[in-house]
Amino acid sequence: MWRRSSNIPAPEQRAARIVTVVGTALFGLILCEWRPWRLFTRAGFSSDFYDVQAQALLRGRLAVPADAAGIEGFLIDGKTYLYYGPALAVARLPAAVFGSLAEGRLTRLSMIVGFVALCTVTFHLARRVAAFIGAPARAPWRPALLVAAVACSPALALAAQANVYNETELWAFVFILATFVALIDLLLAPSQRGALLAGAAAALTVLTRVSIGLGAVTAVAVCAVMLWRRARRPAITALGVAAGGLVLHVALNLARFGTLFDLPGDRQVLTLLDSDRADWFAGNDNTFFGFGFLPTTIFHYVLPDAFAVERLVPFIRFGPRAHEFGSYPLESNTPASSLTASATLLVVMAAIGAVIAVRRRHYRLLALLAGAAIAAGPTVAMGYIANRYLVDHPPGFVVLGGVATAHFSTRRRTAAIVTVAALTFWGAWINTSLATWLGQIERPGYTALRYQLDDAIFGGAPPSVVSLDPDQPVPRDGVVGIDGPCDGLYIATGDNWVALELADGIRRLDGSFDPTIDGIVLLGPDLERITITPNLRGDALVAAHQRGDGTAIESDAIDWDGDDVHLEIVSDPTSGGLGRGLEVWIDGRSALRDFEVPDLAGMTIGGGFDPQVSDDGGVPICADLVRRGG
Repeated sequence: MWRRSSNIPAPEQRAARIVTVVGTALFGLILCEWRPWRLFTRAGFSSDFYDVQAQALLRGRLAVPADAAGIEGFLIDGKTYLYYGPALAVARLPAAVFGSLAEGRLTRLSMIVGFVALCTVTFHLARRVAAFIGAPARAPWRPALLVAAVACSPALALAAQANVYNETELWAFVFILATFVALIDLLLAPSQRGALLAGAAAALTVLTRVSIGLGAVTAVAVCAVMLWRRARRPAITALGVAAGGLVLHVALNLARFGTLFDLPGDRQVLTLLDSDRADWFAGNDNTFFGFGFLPTTIFHYVLPDAFAVERLVPFIRFGPRAHEFGSYPLESNTPASSLTASATLLVVMAAIGAVIAVRRRHYRLLALLAGAAIAAGPTVAMGYIANRYLVDHPPGFVVLGGVATAHFSTRRRTAAIVTVAALTFWGAWINTSLATWLGQIERPGYTALRYQLDDAIFGGAPPSVVSLDPDQPVPRDGVVGIDGPCDGLYIATGDNWVALELADGIRRLDGSFDPTIDGIVLLGPDLERITITPNLRGDALVAAHQRGDGTAIESDAIDWDGDDVHLEIVSDPTSGGLGRGLEVWIDGRSALRDFEVPDLAGMTIGGGFDPQVSDDGGVPICADLVRRGG
């Protein structure tokens, strides 16, 4: 698609390129939080996992530092392992030579390249499917139609966050479609080169995301059977290379976890820290999977109304969480749309393609469809619901969509063009909206912008704003809560309140502190105090919180050059989960964390601390909502 070829008409390439460039531009803007200059900015948690794994591989190790893996690590025999396949880590090896310089800075670039690759391989799959089923040459824009259907599918929503989860999903999608392209070439014209390409693509899929890889290997195996009589050697080669990838995955899994494919969920750090999660795994045979989850996952992923309309820009949000049908609860039920809602054009094309395939007896496509079905199987059998998992399902839809585009009729051209354009716009709109929601919902600037636009467009009282009552259940995701007279502004997400703003002097103190004047930062009633004192050598600081009952918690030593430090103290009694409690930052570094919540407003400020209060009290969004009648 990207180079001149006598086999591909120039108009056909041009149309697909336009769709790819437009789709990639939108994907990249969402991924960079609508600020393109953030392309190489260090991303958040897990964005450095492949970098860290690559550095470990350079040293001949599979284990990674425990602090790098965090809660996602698996603790096995005193060592910490990541569970992701090695393919994308190996791709990071050139950058790993430079140590930690590129850690967390390559994920966005990798995902943008992956999106371009996805559109490109979709273009070639559309052409291969047409040739495979013997469809006559048609209008040059037909492959571009399938590219558009994929570009405005849930693959676009992966731009929500630059992290290891979405990067892995995207590249696994690319590799299994590449496997399908290579397999069609192999079936049309068997050769050793084609066999090597098909086997290598399947192996890469396995070594990226094994659940999808099992589908790719299945497709290779079925095609090898189809080729056995007329081209035995290429069949053996393709199957052997694909199986080699599978064997390598098993070897790595055995070395890390002592299992063939499954993961020891009870040994994950998050499970070790969370007793409820540990109980869940214990009740589910210490596995992530179970047939009992199928009714819940299948129903939700096909539900046509798995979204909601609201007044706030961009007017689309996630609908209710998945309804659980099984006797055993999901471990994680996060906001997610569905294939029918957010991959509408692709689903419609796949349905049309399925009818055509049956009527015209294109049964050879069953080899690819069987692989796609196996790839989707583990996802629907997993006790987790997440929007990113939607990307595990479309490979088979893309194949059938290729059948539809190959037989696309122009008899009702105007109606068809209007329908396709409308569904393309819908796919881009809903996936952009949901991606922005997932990536920005906890950012104060995003909430401020939405309510500013709402005020300009509609005026009146702001929607989805409540007076926060900590004793009441947390409302649906996206509801904004005002705590007290703007002591804090919060947003509901993940069954928790997450702080957007905290009032200066009440829940947040920010200013300069001279440790040489007085080690006491804040002095409360009874025995409660917050202190920051130099060590005996005078080259480090130790922060401490002495609670009202006399117990205390201390920080590790923080390097100190003897000058004043910038001090930030947050005491948040309302946020849920890890957001609740006391946190002290020294020069931008988190120094102390305690789940006990002191009353900052009721404490006396020490002589060495000079807190600054902003003109807006630190709660400008909250003040504006109250002004509007929130």
